[in-house]
Amino acid sequence: MRGERVKNANILIVDGRIDLMEPLKEIFESKGYNVTMVEEEDKVISLLERKNFDLLLTPQHIPGKSDAWDFEAMKRLCPSMAIVVVNSAGEKKEMFEIGESRVEAVVEKPFNVQKLVDTIEFILEAPSVLIVDHKAQDLEALRDMLTKRRCRALVAENGDEAIEMVRGNNFDVVLLDVGVPEALSIEMLETVKKIKPGIEVIMMIDYSSLSLVGDLLNRGAYSCLYKPFLDLEKLVKLVKEVQNQKKTHPTLIDTESLHS
Repeated sequence: MRGERVKNANILIVDGRIDLMEPLKEIFESKGYNVTMVEEEDKVISLLERKNFDLLLTPQHIPGKSDAWDFEAMKRLCPSMAIVVVNSAGEKKEMFEIGESRVEAVVEKPFNVQKLVDTIEFILEAPSVLIVDHKAQDLEALRDMLTKRRCRALVAENGDEAIEMVRGNNFDVVLLDVGVPEALSIEMLETVKKIKPGIEVIMMIDYSSLSLVGDLLNRGAYSCLYKPFLDLEKLVKLVKEVQNQKKTHPTLIDTESLHS
């Protein structure tokens, strides 16, 4: 059974001939997706500035122009959005490294519709993780390792950025580093649980902070993992455990939605 997050997913399709994409739009809508189609670059940017999309299906190059999309810029506008690039027949194929380009998949056109739908559903059903760490090198390393293990991983370099992303997205897990000062990490844990009770928070702590474990769990942390030798397989197991629990149990109502 597909989760509500997948059923209500917002898909943005970009193509120079959106009339040719109508059959694909109808297929996605028949499966419960919300689909928006656009042709022009300006409309794409405007939409991303105003609305959260779960997935973007787009050619590598902007329709009608020779320039390629700046996928990094698009991710900044819509951090949790997955990107699937369509390579047209006869177009020069370029390899995308997931860790560098932030592109989740590349498909060839003309495409097998069922294969494309399966690819998109696979991406949307992958567990989503927000990583919060003040060390940039740790952020990217963790992101790449989780991506290789079929998780959708987003990063935030500070608490303010993380809270903003939590407000606008339904992550399965927030992976939060207990940094210095520790009080800020504890405050952020409590803020996340207040804003989105359904998001589980896994804390990363070093061995000098072992005395905090009991307090963190009492304040709502799902689990604590130890750095610098993070048990990645245990982390992935916990993330998938959280996702499975959400599929079998009703999601908690977000506190903010009660006041909207």
